[in-house]
Amino acid sequence: MIDVLDIVKKYFEVTPCDVPDEFASMKTSKMKTAIEQYDIAGLGNMTLQHATGMMGLMKMEMVCITPLERDMPLLSLDIIDVLGNYTVLAEFYDVTLENRADLNDIFLGIKKEYSSIPDGTAESKWYDNIRWPSSVCKKGKKKQIATQCDDLMREFLEFYVSYASKMDLVLDKEAKRKASDAYVQGLLDNGGPSTDVFVDMLGKEKTTEYFKKYIFGTEK
Repeated sequence: MIDVLDIVKKYFEVTPCDVPDEFASMKTSKMKTAIEQYDIAGLGNMTLQHATGMMGLMKMEMVCITPLERDMPLLSLDIIDVLGNYTVLAEFYDVTLENRADLNDIFLGIKKEYSSIPDGTAESKWYDNIRWPSSVCKKGKKKQIATQCDDLMREFLEFYVSYASKMDLVLDKEAKRKASDAYVQGLLDNGGPSTDVFVDMLGKEKTTEYFKKYIFGTEK
């Protein structure tokens, strides 16, 4: 995974958050997962997740930034490595209060720079209508695409936080929180690849707490 903390710290003050042991590290017969949660002063919540499964044959890294104080989209970066088969997702979800089509256009320009990396096919989901067209899904052999994918994610993240650092703070923080929380509630109500795994592992109530407090930070 890219040097996430170093990139974000160039633009914002970042403070680790306390995560209860029951959520900081979890293990079942199928998967082990651990998270680190951070407060990005003046931007919002960031959570890093590390997971392994299939007796170590599957590895997953995730970065999620929930922008509670600047009118940015929610950013989710995922790397899934299964026996050297690499899937990379860089997704922007529209939790903005105003139209940010100009920002999506900039991300589309960055996406185009990496068009030589083979595209994967993201499954159609309930959130397709709020996932920005600039989002990407790349698939291939790790040894062939990993370096380029790291460059792609690094450029997306660097531009995201640098752009956010120049924006004004949102005037209605509660409206912004509700917009982000609506996306999280949508995951809980409608499911998704990782959501379904955690509901099976923790049950709906605990998954709601895990997501809202520690993955997305839409509740304290």
